[in-house]
Amino acid sequence: MAYFDNKILCFMLNVSLYCHDIMFSSPVFYNNVVYLGGGLSVRKLISFDLQPGMVTAEPIFSHDGRQVLVPAGSQLTEQVIRKIQNWDIPFIMVAEALEAEFLPTPVANDPVLEILPEIMAKKSIDFSSNLEETLFNITNFFEAVRSGGAFEADECRKIAAKVARHLVTPSEAINKLLFRVTVTRERDYLERHSVSVASLSGMLASWMELPPAVIEEVVFAGLIHDIGKIKMPRSLITDDNPTPERQEMLRQHVLLAYELLKDVPRLPPNVLAAITQHHEYCDGSGYPLALSGNRIGQYARLVTVANRLCHIVEGSGGLNPFNMVETVKSEMFTRLDPTVCDTFVRRINDYLMNNPVKLNDGRKAKVVFLPTINPTCPVLEAEDGRFIDLTKTHEVAIVGLTF
Repeated sequence: MAYFDNKILCFMLNVSLYCHDIMFSSPVFYNNVVYLGGGLSVRKLISFDLQPGMVTAEPIFSHDGRQVLVPAGSQLTEQVIRKIQNWDIPFIMVAEALEAEFLPTPVANDPVLEILPEIMAKKSIDFSSNLEETLFNITNFFEAVRSGGAFEADECRKIAAKVARHLVTPSEAINKLLFRVTVTRERDYLERHSVSVASLSGMLASWMELPPAVIEEVVFAGLIHDIGKIKMPRSLITDDNPTPERQEMLRQHVLLAYELLKDVPRLPPNVLAAITQHHEYCDGSGYPLALSGNRIGQYARLVTVANRLCHIVEGSGGLNPFNMVETVKSEMFTRLDPTVCDTFVRRINDYLMNNPVKLNDGRKAKVVFLPTINPTCPVLEAEDGRFIDLTKTHEVAIVGLTF
């Protein structure tokens, strides 16, 4: 990718952005890069990665949003970069000219967005955008700590605060992080899992009507619950089928997290407790201290359920949300906190109604009724208009969702 230190790139950028505006086209977003077409892209960089000669793709505003500090299309100099860093601007959008081999393959539009009302589609896009930005920020944060940098609690808390503001909306969190997630053990698996647990922890805390300050701290705990794993080899973290010996090695991440965080200033005690207790279970079967009952803190109980939900999704080839609910119900009086689980089971039903599902006989159907006593066996309407009551028909079963 080439950066140009002349006005050609600035002109190309303005023309490309203008054309996208008048054509109502959506730029392609992939891997923290917005591809505008015409050989141009916009990349998000942290301020300390800026280099002289780069061109700003968007105006840089003051923290109160009232003053343009650097206009869009400005060529950065060493002096301007120093000012940006002194202004504590976390990241900047810069324009790039792409060489041919770097041009991306166009990504198909999400068909789900095409059938949503405009306001819901915007909500979905905003959630996805904030999710990608959070992944970018937490990846950089984890990488800095992995490389030996200090754990800056205030910096991480800012990331968590943004999750609490933008990524705990139930409709989007459920659809994006539970119902429509594609799980792979890629290089960024730890970061994606951490953000998912943070978001779902905040959603559960919100459903339990906890105070906003508590919700934010629960999200903070969920975001760094697995931070001990950054001290482990990536091959161990991404192992789909670890041996008993490697499982025991993985368990050490809780102790590694405690060693990393125990002396960090301004880290709330409840957050540290949740990180060290998120593998403790109410029946005393967890680790590292085999705590049980009320000896496990409230934050940990929430993060544990969110973590379990993510692991259910990650361990299933194609998600069957009714199996997920059944699993949670089966563990709510043993390993998991019953109050948190009951809240989840009751509230998730609102998002199961009218969902399209796949059946074991190859048919597709829609959920039209959820029995109060046994919501995991709903009444379905098949594509041919026939109704199927799963409480009475045992030959037919839901095998997953379809979109």
